[in-house]
Amino acid sequence: MTRDVHTPVLDEGYDLVEGEFRGASASPPPPPTPATQTPAATTSPNPDAVADSNPPPPVYTAQVDAVATQLESTLLNHSSDDPSEAHPDESFARHVLNKVKGWAKDKEVLIAVMGMTGAGKTTFISKATGIADLKIGHSLESCTSDISLFTTKIDDITVHLVDTPGFSDTYLSDTEVLELIAEYLAKAYNQDRKLSGIIYLHPISENRMTNSATKNLAMFQKLTGENNLKNVVLATSMWDRVTPEEGERRERELQQKFWNVMLSYNARTMRYLGSPDSAHDIARLLMDNTPFYVQLQEEMGKGKSLRETTAGMQIVREIILMKEQHQREMAEMKDMINRAQEEKNEMATKALQEHYEGLVARLEQTLRDERSMSEGHIRHLEERVHGLENRGGGCQIM
Repeated sequence: MTRDVHTPVLDEGYDLVEGEFRGASASPPPPPTPATQTPAATTSPNPDAVADSNPPPPVYTAQVDAVATQLESTLLNHSSDDPSEAHPDESFARHVLNKVKGWAKDKEVLIAVMGMTGAGKTTFISKATGIADLKIGHSLESCTSDISLFTTKIDDITVHLVDTPGFSDTYLSDTEVLELIAEYLAKAYNQDRKLSGIIYLHPISENRMTNSATKNLAMFQKLTGENNLKNVVLATSMWDRVTPEEGERRERELQQKFWNVMLSYNARTMRYLGSPDSAHDIARLLMDNTPFYVQLQEEMGKGKSLRETTAGMQIVREIILMKEQHQREMAEMKDMINRAQEEKNEMATKALQEHYEGLVARLEQTLRDERSMSEGHIRHLEERVHGLENRGGGCQIM
């Protein structure tokens, strides 16, 4: 006797149509589109491959797992012990389950690794991927000279880790760093590639919150946006450089004084202990997230120039303060040089002039940054992406 087997009923938003699984909510909504934005382009994980004109939608880890679990549970409750007695709906459901499991194997997530210079971002990615020399990874120099993408497998899921430069970098101004990140995010936006999360690294070995660390944290929050902080893991690194007692004291200070606002928006904290397992555990906290656009992408997607974004406005304010500081220091240095010359102190005069030349160089960089952030020089999202796509070699996001 054949038992009555019903087609599994899925959660709202999923349909079983013509022998295929179709997730009505699996595909993300289109990005906010300015009136002049061109249709989104597609990309392939293989830069030499021809882009698929009808690529599959991005796979959301949590949705796939939930559907597979529900289908499997339903089949266990309704399946017949005798295969010959299987209801057609049961065979169909098993077919769907196999497709869902196969689809799950193709899941890919994109995670950005951020933090100030020296926080251990590159070391973290090296441990997570098992790549000792990260230079052999896929560099994005064709579009962003200091952003690189490295890929690994965690729990059979393809994880792309984006290594980003920090603000207050030794070789780049904050304006240049923001422009690099903006260009990368603009390209990702145009290809509908969303982040699954962000790992923000902070060295626990820092005995105080420096100006550089504070600036990086402020810029990070303005770039990410409050609504996306739930997709952030604040990870402390370099625990081997402090005693357990000192590390715990600094950790408490970070959580209570500097990270308290982000934690109130559901950001999470975790210790990175320097091992591959520890790096993977941190990444796992983000792999099931629903992919999202950071605030900078959303703002530029609405047609704002980089200068008009929340992060851009912060940079402009800092440029104005830095210019005033440099000009004040140069005026003071001129007075000191004049006094040294009057006293015929050649050694002091030479040392002061060298210092003055350094101030001039810093002021010139600040003025270049100011011009770069001016309305006439900042391109909107469409212009940025157009320029990126016309560069030789292309730019791989995932």
